[in-house]
Amino acid sequence: MYSKMNVLKFSKQRTMIGRRTNKLKVCHALSLGIILLLLLSGCWDEKEIGEVNFATAIGIDFVDENYVLYVQMMDFSNVAKQEGAKQSADAPLFVGQSSGKTFNEAMNNLYKTAQAPINWGQVGSIIYSESVLEQGIKKVDQAIRRNGEFRYTPWVYGTKESIEKIFGVSGFFHLPPIYTILFQPEQIYNVYSYIKPLRMHRFISTYNEPGGTALLPSISIDTHAWQEIAAKEDQKETLRINGSFPIDQGKLTEWMSYEELIGLRWMDAKVKNTPVDIIVDGEHIGVVQITSPKATIKQVNDGEEAMFQFQLKMRGHVADLEEKMSSEQIEKIISQQVKDDIMQTFQASVDKDIDVYNLKHWLFRNGMTLEEVNNYQLSMDSLNEISVTVHVESKGVYD
Repeated sequence: MYSKMNVLKFSKQRTMIGRRTNKLKVCHALSLGIILLLLLSGCWDEKEIGEVNFATAIGIDFVDENYVLYVQMMDFSNVAKQEGAKQSADAPLFVGQSSGKTFNEAMNNLYKTAQAPINWGQVGSIIYSESVLEQGIKKVDQAIRRNGEFRYTPWVYGTKESIEKIFGVSGFFHLPPIYTILFQPEQIYNVYSYIKPLRMHRFISTYNEPGGTALLPSISIDTHAWQEIAAKEDQKETLRINGSFPIDQGKLTEWMSYEELIGLRWMDAKVKNTPVDIIVDGEHIGVVQITSPKATIKQVNDGEEAMFQFQLKMRGHVADLEEKMSSEQIEKIISQQVKDDIMQTFQASVDKDIDVYNLKHWLFRNGMTLEEVNNYQLSMDSLNEISVTVHVESKGVYD
């Protein structure tokens, strides 16, 4: 009997100790939680989206020995496409301007009238004026990269036109500029591949390569292609790529027009879809859509008089045809047209002393010294042969 009573007492004591232990554990957990809440900052210093100015694009000009900085800002509450009701007016848009002897001075001067802190992490495109490119853009690019808020991924452009006006061009249906080729060039390039869009990091790495030439897309305003049909019909300002600024070692050589660059697309492995005309006796009779051309460059001989062969293979389909023709006839015509395009662009680049196909960089990567590359002069004799193989996969209803 005595032993049973002892067992019961011992059991009660264990139960009471267990309860006290659990209470202590709960108290310790609560204390720890309170301490962590006091130590962790949480979102106490987080700002609302309306309390920060978000820069979406910047433009850099050079006027009277001063850098002129343009900053485009949008209201991010209007950036997302709204379901249901359509916008009846252009989204709010602000363009700021300041100047200084350096890029950083111009940026600091802009803060004087900014009204709220500027966030540079959302910059989606950068535009360089022709005058900045003529001065050389290495100082500007270095200043941008030294600022920890800027990313290396914005789309980059050059222009001969007013940066302020370009920043004021909105998208269709009163959508903000973020729905234009200034911010989304790849979407158009995928359906009409001509001049390849360029991001900042690729642009800088290309023009810094020995013998490398970066083709900076040239952006402009078009006032003829579209108009808004309303009570008052107005021409719609739209953005378009009208050429390229070739940049070598951070310096501009000479602008090349859209037409002069007609052969560049055939050497670009990222081309998704580009048209080529079927022309017979000077008459346009059809169009072939070429997809994913593949180009190979080969050096014919060594030494100072190096010459090159271009070998291209491509597939395509007939998009339009006004006369009955065999596949062999179409392939022959397209092959010659591609050769003519490549030669036309090469002629224009030689005339302007521009290495549009980056042949000097090819020589450097294949053993030529930097000094030899810098002294090498391209001529029409440098392009020895162009070989083009075209396969028209289907003519569809035109068979």
